[in-house]
Amino acid sequence: MIEDDWQDNATSLIERLLPLTLATICLLLEYVPIYIGIFNNIRPDFGLIAIYFWLLNRADLFDLKSVVFIGLLDGILSASAFGLGLFGYLLMYVLMVNLRKFLNGRSFLVIWYSFMALSLIILLVKWLVAAVYYGQFLPLTPLMFSYLQGVALYPLVSMLLIMTQNIFVQDDEL
Repeated sequence: MIEDDWQDNATSLIERLLPLTLATICLLLEYVPIYIGIFNNIRPDFGLIAIYFWLLNRADLFDLKSVVFIGLLDGILSASAFGLGLFGYLLMYVLMVNLRKFLNGRSFLVIWYSFMALSLIILLVKWLVAAVYYGQFLPLTPLMFSYLQGVALYPLVSMLLIMTQNIFVQDDEL
């Protein structure tokens, strides 16, 4: 009986920490150095993809504290102004809190299109904040290529996150 309680507690802990752990791994993958010519500074925002996915699918396991943790980690790892990534992730959190009811149960295309729209909004707002911070408009072309890569890779990353969720996270309501 004690062994069953220990196993249940361990399983529950793994289920609760899995979204944060996978979002952290996605964020770390964003900063893996890739030496492919012009693509050195063009990277998709895997952290934003993971945050969007978990806030849409398992907001009970991925809350504001998780978003702040991922944002602070992004600020530590990135070369941009500290807090810019956190600002973008918090903006995604606010948008998803308001749109989650509309998006739940929709087809994958609707979810993907909404990711396209929300990530574009976040990219442009972050670009404007960075322009104010640095006192000049920064080039938008590398950011747009990063955006397009993120949009193109969203189906693959979300499929991997769905498979992991189905394997490790059990719904108690079923």
